[in-house]
Amino acid sequence: MRTSAKRAVALPLAALGAVALTGVVATSAQAAETVSGSVTLTVNASFLLQLAQHGIGFVPQDYTTLSYANGAASVTYAETAGDAEISTYSGTESYSGAILGFDLKTGQTVDLNTLIFDLGGTTFYGESSSSGGEVPLLDLAGAQNGYLNGTSETYSATQLVLDPAGADYLNSALHTTAFVAGTAVGSFTAVWVD
Repeated sequence: MRTSAKRAVALPLAALGAVALTGVVATSAQAAETVSGSVTLTVNASFLLQLAQHGIGFVPQDYTTLSYANGAASVTYAETAGDAEISTYSGTESYSGAILGFDLKTGQTVDLNTLIFDLGGTTFYGESSSSGGEVPLLDLAGAQNGYLNGTSETYSATQLVLDPAGADYLNSALHTTAFVAGTAVGSFTAVWVD
């Protein structure tokens, strides 16, 4: 085959390859918007008891379900928006509801009225009107697993621990020293459908 004939074949193939690669890159860069989902935070009774000894309590608000079994309270919130993608371990999911924290000794309260899961950082965030932005409250720890089944995705962690920034924020907001970074809180499961 002559050189000009080789070029005549190679150039269209290279162009076709570039177009195909562009399509792959564009597709993988855009995560699908979430259609529905939920998050369940399971909180150990021992953690709640430890806080109660300091006069501190938490009340979930606008939750989907609330239950108590096997020494733990579980609260589930419905998802409102998100673009998390297990295949790339990126994106976030936002949830309805809030968590109201209070300290009976100091009379202080904190209303975490924005709840967000960051898959890339494996962190659960909260935000209040006075926090000045999202605060990393809980870090996912222990055995962590992500599952894909068609358009359904699940991410779970056997442990949740108090994030250092979250401990500092809650101590400041409630005027206490009860929150210690790294304290075991419970476990986590998020489910969503793209």
